[in-house]
Amino acid sequence: MYDLHSHIIYGVDDGSPDPETSRELLKMAAGCGTGHIVATPHVIELNNCPSWERINEGVAQLKTMAAEEKLDLAIYPGAEIEMNWDILELFKEGSRDYCLAGSHYLLVELPAMSIPDYTEDFWYELQLKGICPVLAHPERHQRLMEQPERLLKWMRSGVLTQMNGGSITGRFGEHVKQKAEMLLKNDVICFIGSDAHRVKIRNTDLTHARERLVELVGPEKAKLLLEINPQRLLADEEFSLKLPGTIRKIDKKKQSFWSKLFG
Repeated sequence: MYDLHSHIIYGVDDGSPDPETSRELLKMAAGCGTGHIVATPHVIELNNCPSWERINEGVAQLKTMAAEEKLDLAIYPGAEIEMNWDILELFKEGSRDYCLAGSHYLLVELPAMSIPDYTEDFWYELQLKGICPVLAHPERHQRLMEQPERLLKWMRSGVLTQMNGGSITGRFGEHVKQKAEMLLKNDVICFIGSDAHRVKIRNTDLTHARERLVELVGPEKAKLLLEINPQRLLADEEFSLKLPGTIRKIDKKKQSFWSKLFG
């Protein structure tokens, strides 16, 4: 299993606060069957963000911890970039700084409460630099989920998507859970990540998310999201997605009826 989104480097953002927490998060990841994890600290402001060198140093420290614990866990550097026009200065054509595991894929999150007017231009500018955006946890963005056809439009232009495991299990509430199920049923999610921050609140254990994913989309599609697609991303391969013509909304009454019959 692969985890493409985690805040496990200690002392760089609002994720792991100390070495002990990072060590425990690594053990939890390996314990649930994750064999590959990407450390993706927040990069929010151009003049106040961890350098790529600092992120690589943090990953080196995590690798030492994993070796000390004898964990079968590969750890890679990356970042979670907040969409901010000024941040584009960090990315030079041909450079792979802040991208996931040295690939040309970059994890990007929207501002929490808005969709910037320049969003489509932002995607285009990244693509001009040879970078493919991966939108982090779209199911958690209320404004975007009010207009999911916009997400489909972005994906048709080449944007990929990553969903949080906790969204599937209800960690972020019933509303987010329903939106997560809708996106999964419409086949517009490419990868899963823990978005782990702490041991008790949001961690690297994807056991329940994997089980729920199998229930929702079946074992083959679950394997695609948890193993095959992320493996291709880390190998820096291209994706050719088969996207739906439109986003179908889930009929909760109908779903409830069949749930009563079949459990």
